[in-house]
Amino acid sequence: MNLKDVLDMGDYGVYVWSCYGLVLAMLVLNVWLGRRALAEQIVSAKRRLKMAGSSNSESSSS
Repeated sequence: MNLKDVLDMGDYGVYVWSCYGLVLAMLVLNVWLGRRALAEQIVSAKRRLKMAGSSNSESSSS
């Protein structure tokens, strides 16, 4: 048994390896989109905290 036979998987290799590739691509996409969404939420939370802090300082100085 050689590597070509293992990768060929009895003439089903094209289907099997394309499914593995698709699953891997979806996992990478899921991680990437999750990290991007988290970064956007962190920026949004910092912006809200900054706005809340500035409005509190304005009301306390009056």
